[in-house]
Amino acid sequence: MILYDTTWEVNDSFMQGNELEEQRPGRNKKTAVNKAYINSGAYRRKFDELTDSDSLNRLLYQLAKKMLDHRAGTKFEDMYWIDIDTEDIIAEETTMTVEEEIIYSKATIKAIGEHDNIITIHTHPSSSPPSAGDLNANFSHEYQAGVIVCHNGDVYLYASDEMIDDDYFSLTIAEYLNQGYNEREAHKKAIEEMCDKFDINVKEVTGDDTGK
Repeated sequence: MILYDTTWEVNDSFMQGNELEEQRPGRNKKTAVNKAYINSGAYRRKFDELTDSDSLNRLLYQLAKKMLDHRAGTKFEDMYWIDIDTEDIIAEETTMTVEEEIIYSKATIKAIGEHDNIITIHTHPSSSPPSAGDLNANFSHEYQAGVIVCHNGDVYLYASDEMIDDDYFSLTIAEYLNQGYNEREAHKKAIEEMCDKFDINVKEVTGDDTGK
């Protein structure tokens, strides 16, 4: 399986965010989703080369739109697990009632144990890059890769072959906050540092021809 931009180079666009345009009355404005952008060709192209399978890329794009539409304006997350070989959805968690957290059901745990070649996709209402928890779950469950789709339209591809101490990750973010970065920038700077120090890879997917 060939994942998007196998060099995993961090680029300038990783530090740039997309402006959120849509705001729904009566819902959380910070987690609103710009439907016009999510349905655009520019957004779809972010999924075109995630893997070497056009049909799997199309499925990931369809799931991304489905999850973002479902969770727009909320802090709840959705997640799907896909068998890369068969391209079947083997598990899903789409009824979370705890904000910004995915809790594995017994059915999901069972499905994960029965499949060896898995890619995951889940939402981030806060539009942040992967957390230490995301990276550690990827490592501990031996997923091939994970995809995060953010409410602001950002997409991240990640994989991990090493555990990261959550406290260390949080302290690294705090250090960048103390240097004057805002919360989102500090998180991204911490991710860059983790990629340099540990056997993890995180890539913001932009959808252009060069992968930059």
